[in-house]
Amino acid sequence: MENSKRILALMLAIVFSVITALPLVAQDKRSELGERQRLVEQKMSDLETKLTVIAEKLREKEPKRAELLVKAYQQSKEQLITKKMARVGELLDSNQLQEADKLLNEVIGNVEALVRLLTQKKDKEATKQEEERQLERWKKDIERQIKEQKEQRNETDKIANQDEAVKKLAAQIKRLKGLIEGQKSVIKETKDKTDEGLRALDKVADKQFEVRKGTEDLKNEIGGGLSKPSDGKPGDGKPGDGKPGDDKPGDDKPGDDKPGDDKPGDDKPGDDKPGDDKPGDDKPGDGKPGDDKPGDDKPSDDKPSDGKPSDGKPSDGKADQSQQNQPPQPGQESLEKAAEHQERAEEKLGSGKPEDAKRQAEDALKEMENALSEIEKEKRRIESLPPEALEMMADKQQRTRDKAMDLVKEMKKAPKPKEEDGAQSGQKPQQQPGEQKMGEAGDSMKEASDELQQDDPEEAQKKQQDAVQKMEEAKEEIEDRLKQLREETRQEKLARLEGRFREMLERQVVVSVMTIELDDKRTNLGQLRRRDLLLMMQLSNDEIEISELGQQSYDLLLEDGTSIVFPEVVQDLRTDLNKSASLLEDEKTGQYTQLVQKEIETTIQDLLDALKEAQQEGGGGGGGGGGGGGGGEQPLLKKSAELKVLRMQQMRLNRRTRKVDQLRGPDDLEDLLDNEAREAAELQQKLLEMTETILEKENEG
Repeated sequence: MENSKRILALMLAIVFSVITALPLVAQDKRSELGERQRLVEQKMSDLETKLTVIAEKLREKEPKRAELLVKAYQQSKEQLITKKMARVGELLDSNQLQEADKLLNEVIGNVEALVRLLTQKKDKEATKQEEERQLERWKKDIERQIKEQKEQRNETDKIANQDEAVKKLAAQIKRLKGLIEGQKSVIKETKDKTDEGLRALDKVADKQFEVRKGTEDLKNEIGGGLSKPSDGKPGDGKPGDGKPGDDKPGDDKPGDDKPGDDKPGDDKPGDDKPGDDKPGDDKPGDGKPGDDKPGDDKPSDDKPSDGKPSDGKPSDGKADQSQQNQPPQPGQESLEKAAEHQERAEEKLGSGKPEDAKRQAEDALKEMENALSEIEKEKRRIESLPPEALEMMADKQQRTRDKAMDLVKEMKKAPKPKEEDGAQSGQKPQQQPGEQKMGEAGDSMKEASDELQQDDPEEAQKKQQDAVQKMEEAKEEIEDRLKQLREETRQEKLARLEGRFREMLERQVVVSVMTIELDDKRTNLGQLRRRDLLLMMQLSNDEIEISELGQQSYDLLLEDGTSIVFPEVVQDLRTDLNKSASLLEDEKTGQYTQLVQKEIETTIQDLLDALKEAQQEGGGGGGGGGGGGGGGEQPLLKKSAELKVLRMQQMRLNRRTRKVDQLRGPDDLEDLLDNEAREAAELQQKLLEMTETILEKENEG
């Protein structure tokens, strides 16, 4: 025992020695660090020798402890701990500090695993709920860092191409000023043509459409960054080369109707100009807005024949995903808001509401002026960048890298996910989802910072993009794990529900059979004996207990909160169980009681069938979703499964209604049957409401 304590103390001392050596790697004491590392290596080598010697001494008296020491020795050799320590010393002597740092981290993990083996302690494992919460937190943190890294990449681009960036901003300013003049012209014409009727307002709507299209195209170009200019000629400073909106509706003669000459709105009802060009007939070089646009192949240009554009959205859902993920550039968000107001102005003009249209057009103008102010401010900022801008960016990049590495450290310290069956001790410590990719992203950020320090922005941008890519991959790993966790949780809930329903069905079958036997005995003998009456009371109690199992299932469904139909069906099921209990308590075992019990069995079986189908399908989120469950929660059941249960309930209700009608006759059943009819009507209304709720949620999705 004393020997084991000494081994453990020595092991902990080695861990402490290695860990305390780690922060010193960055210090300029390379030969001293190499010597210190060799001392730690020698201690580890001595420990491995002692493990075998002491294990041999303990083999007879304490075989289990001896076996543990042998395992520790074997694990140390398998993981090459002493060889790694020797390699760290060599790296320190040759000033390869980053490589030494990485290898030291690996050695620490190996030695800590030995400590856990010797103390027979396991890593703290996170519950699924804890793991899901921490993954959600890390995902949000990574998303913030991705956004920050993209902003730095864009800033590096601007610093590296300062003249080009200034020219591009100048071109955007010129185009935007033209669009602003066009928007002012729309407002003026709206005011002037208020009393001229729908036909005149429709022409103003056409003009508003042209200005909106130019606004959207400019917004898309701004969002594309320097690397993807919409005209294919970065910084040529020629905003008039056929770009949408360059020929401003107000540049020639404010109020001139030319902007509507060849718009995709000229075929609107009421515009009877047979000679007007149709959508798509625009000829390059006519000088009209939208002619010979460099972005003709953009989704936003693909308008339907009625002149309606793509809802003012930048992409029709088909835009380049990389562009959608870019952080907003100066003026971009204001232009997006302006386009939304412009679209509403078009709608109001088209429906003959000039006052409402004027308000929307004026709001659009304010947003366009805000965008102009933002772009002009950005242009002044880029023009005044200091010579040491790259060095400042290097410092900023290093700070971003520090945040990434702080997250990696948090991931390392966090409770690990529960290990899969079959995992063996001595294996490489389990990593968190995204941990390795975030570490690689941190390395790319460090390299980007170094490149910026060396005035090489082109290489820095490549490393920054690598960092973004690695963080995106880390985020994807986390999302995959979250999806897996939610599916596992969903399957566990389904299994728990299935277990409860199956127990309910098994017990109900017994109650139903015994009820029929008691009724047969009463019919044949004319009366029941005392023990039969006691049995009937027991059956009544059994129905109440089955109802309590139903309440547990109902509570689980409410806690999940994603199902619409199941909770209602379970509540109706409990109502029938309590009704059956009351009937048995009143010593009623006839056809009506048997009907209620038979419907209980049928309902439970329907629920079991739906649960079984849901377990086989997996992934409640696809194919119609479940019943809600915001925040990415996996719905328990697909809408198709819930609708199937609804259909079964409707069939059950129809069948039960017919049976109840057949039972009418005996006076003692009239009150019960009348009550049954009222309940059937209420259930029918409830089924309709649940169907409507499911369909509403489907439309929202």
